[in-house]
Amino acid sequence: MGTRRCLNCMKEFAFPDGQENMRFQCPICGHIEGTPPKEIYHLNPGVVLQGRYTIGTVVGFGGFGVIYRAWDQMLNTVVAIKEYYPSGLVQRVPGEKEVIVYEGNRRKEFYSELARFLDEAKNMARFQDNPNIVQVDNFFEENNTAYMVMEYLEGLSLKQYLKMENGKIDYETAVDIISSVIDALREIHASKILHRDISPDNIFLCEGGKVKLLDFGAARLSDEEKEITRSIILKPGFAPPEQYQSKSKQGPWTDIYALAATLYRSITGVVPDESTNRLEEDTVKAPIELDPSIPEYLSNTIMKGMALNPELRFRNVDEFKKALMQETKVLGLKEELKRRKKKRIITIAAAMGILLIGCIVAGSLYMKKYRETHLKPATVTVWISYGEEGSEADEQMIRDMAAGFEAEYASSDVHIQIEAFPEEEYMDKLQEAMEKGDMPTVYMSDSATDEMLEQAVPIKDIYKYIDVDNYYFLKEYKEELSDCRQMPMGFDVPVAYVRRGNNIDIETAEVENFEQIRGTDGHNYYISPSYYAMNLNSLGGEYSFQNEASLDQSAKDMLNTMSGDMAGKNQYKSDLQALNYFKEGKITYYLSSAQEFRTFNTEAAGLYEMRPLSTPEIYGEFTDMWSIYGNAGKDEIAAAKLLLSYMMDEGPQKTLHIKNKNAIPLQKDAYQEFIQNNGKYEIVNDYLDKLVFEPEQQGELKECSKRIAKEVVMKKDVDIDAWLEEQ
Repeated sequence: MGTRRCLNCMKEFAFPDGQENMRFQCPICGHIEGTPPKEIYHLNPGVVLQGRYTIGTVVGFGGFGVIYRAWDQMLNTVVAIKEYYPSGLVQRVPGEKEVIVYEGNRRKEFYSELARFLDEAKNMARFQDNPNIVQVDNFFEENNTAYMVMEYLEGLSLKQYLKMENGKIDYETAVDIISSVIDALREIHASKILHRDISPDNIFLCEGGKVKLLDFGAARLSDEEKEITRSIILKPGFAPPEQYQSKSKQGPWTDIYALAATLYRSITGVVPDESTNRLEEDTVKAPIELDPSIPEYLSNTIMKGMALNPELRFRNVDEFKKALMQETKVLGLKEELKRRKKKRIITIAAAMGILLIGCIVAGSLYMKKYRETHLKPATVTVWISYGEEGSEADEQMIRDMAAGFEAEYASSDVHIQIEAFPEEEYMDKLQEAMEKGDMPTVYMSDSATDEMLEQAVPIKDIYKYIDVDNYYFLKEYKEELSDCRQMPMGFDVPVAYVRRGNNIDIETAEVENFEQIRGTDGHNYYISPSYYAMNLNSLGGEYSFQNEASLDQSAKDMLNTMSGDMAGKNQYKSDLQALNYFKEGKITYYLSSAQEFRTFNTEAAGLYEMRPLSTPEIYGEFTDMWSIYGNAGKDEIAAAKLLLSYMMDEGPQKTLHIKNKNAIPLQKDAYQEFIQNNGKYEIVNDYLDKLVFEPEQQGELKECSKRIAKEVVMKKDVDIDAWLEEQ
């Protein structure tokens, strides 16, 4: 007798010798071998993923994915595998494995949601040891999509259980279930993660009594202090008002609302009205009004957890659990509001005495600040440059900030006049204005010449108006930046854009050295000339500019090797041509900068991952540099200094870098929000302690690099030493 495994129940059964090619009906569950999947786009049972997981029958499916039973051949156990398959964005030829992604905007949406799917897997995998969170054992990309390997659970969801129990369950059972979910959330919240999708269908009741929290697809980092922009993912009836807003303060109290709403649904049989409807007219009745057998303490606890005002909810799950366990007393919401109002009156009265003393002390400091910042009437001219894309957006961004500045200093009658020029014309316009002695008061100076900067105002005064402790790198490089007479608004770092599908695990890939990216045939990589300095220095070379280019042997070796690999080849003659080669999969590593993220996200959406350089030192660049013309009027210069300090504030930094994605913010709060809103930039966190800047020479290095690319790297038989001698 032979044996084989049923791909439905995953149990082994025996069959007669010599009948290996026959199809049998499983004697245990009745499944007939060879039965096609219910939907033609589902994987056929028997397909093997990663050479390890044998796909079985489908457990469930929806608009964004399919969950299969599967057999782990390595561990000899049943697992559940979730396949990312968003209906409407992809298709699959029946019987095939590869997913076909639609073109256009749907392609971008597919890869955006693919990143979200992988984030879900990463979030869940962090909590392997928590018995109340479903375990994720593995996740990977294959068949042009992604998969998540989870423990296989026997049981049913709370939603299914409620349906079996005619819509509701006794409050003791419900509290036990919610208490287990709280034990899961305690660890999740401690890691600064919010679940944001708690509801009866994401709570699983396992055989044996365990309760598991499922589905982290909406999970995001918590931000208890600031309003940050998030995608809106929710279930009506279980989501608080702040979750309906793309920009809002969300914290543990956001999950507590959903948890309380789930408890409400479980013991009353009623789904609470949507929180947005409740804001207009709150008709939700307390549980005790719907069922007098529900204890008052529990009714009050649930309504406090479901308070529309986040300030009135429990601040963390431990407070919520103590109330559920009757360890603390909870008032009804009306009584709570009365108590808080009385307490606030007492607090205000006490604070007024302290405030009076504080005002006397602060008065002299305010007057000093007022004298420094009180402006006389002035008109400040501002010049900006823009690239081929986004000219109107770039100009409008500066106009919006100028309008904010004018409003803040309205009493001083300061006016900002903005003029924008195409990037290719900008330097000629500046040069012409300098020769006429008619430079703008404030101008973007990333590409300014030494002669222009010699006529600029030292920027030390600007540091009077900002707290350098609230910024990355300004304290360390204040003197160098002052000598350059340039005020940076952001910074940039070198990164590697790694091509998917080139036999590399791009989720963990890091660039350690030049030999790694070059590969065995020299056709595996491209380094953008605009970022030679950042990348060559970070990869172990020494490439500097002091009146002339200076390279150590390591930097020279890299450039000479690049010349041998790339000279005369059309695909490397421009960044755009190299990017097309990258898109075709003929280049695996494209070394550039984080600032090129927008280009890759537009031109190569879903085809890449942004990965870090893992070398001991990382060389960055200050970006979005601004300077003030030294021959402008005294009042104009005073206003210009305040304008640049205003642009460094948290709000304008967010406008510059989060809304418009210009660069990485220097202001720390803006930086944190920027990273949270742009998950690919999380790799920059590992750079912060090893970043090195050379602001006084980065402009010259950039220009010199372009010449080296054109006159050395792309020329045959030109040695870098020979080129340097000719300069």
